[in-house]
Amino acid sequence: MNYSFLNNKLHNSNPSIVANALFLIALLLVGKADPMAIVFAYVFETIIIGLVHVVKLFYIIKNNKPMKRESKVGNFLLIPFFMIHYGIFVAIQSIFLYTAFAINDERFSTSLSFSNFVEILHLEGFKLVTLSILATHVASFYFSFLKVKKYNQQHLGAYMVKPYLRIFLQQFLAIIPFFFLFFMNAVGIVAAILLILMRTLLDYYFSLIAKDAEKIKALAIRIMDQKKPEELPKIEATLKVFFEE
Repeated sequence: MNYSFLNNKLHNSNPSIVANALFLIALLLVGKADPMAIVFAYVFETIIIGLVHVVKLFYIIKNNKPMKRESKVGNFLLIPFFMIHYGIFVAIQSIFLYTAFAINDERFSTSLSFSNFVEILHLEGFKLVTLSILATHVASFYFSFLKVKKYNQQHLGAYMVKPYLRIFLQQFLAIIPFFFLFFMNAVGIVAAILLILMRTLLDYYFSLIAKDAEKIKALAIRIMDQKKPEELPKIEATLKVFFEE
């Protein structure tokens, strides 16, 4: 067996991804987290991702010179634009997911009343799960972005749309527990663990692609206009931004 290949893959991945997944699964197995707490915590994570991304945008704009036909002030104004657009995007998806789960879960009503949000906060393990996810993102922000000064020489346009692909796929994965809820009338431990594993594999795969220059280049070649080969480096840089943390 080629252990060097396996070790290389593990080395290139973010260990916090696996650590957080194991922690969440452990909470489920020892009964310290309601399966629905995992589902709603992942939905809430989209807000955490957005807030962290706003800070990243601030650092990128602050530490990079504006491109042609751009200005610092204009670029900073893109931050509230992103917050509004991203907020609407997340709100629509979150409301849809919440309503879908509330239909078959007697603990929640399909209305968007404040009492329902309080009920979510009181789910067993919700706060702990959310804090663990928050800690993972804060650690990733510090070690993978701030400490290594990744904000230098970054393309603002690519970073503006960076979270959307990951958020869309993450919300799509919510179909897994919804399937269990619809057909079995409950989101059990198995459904929650499947959600965690699928989400972890997605993050793991993205992190590997981001660090694989050959895969990035191959994908960029497939995407680019063959009549404009000069755009290849820009597309590669954009794809790397999409897939990295």
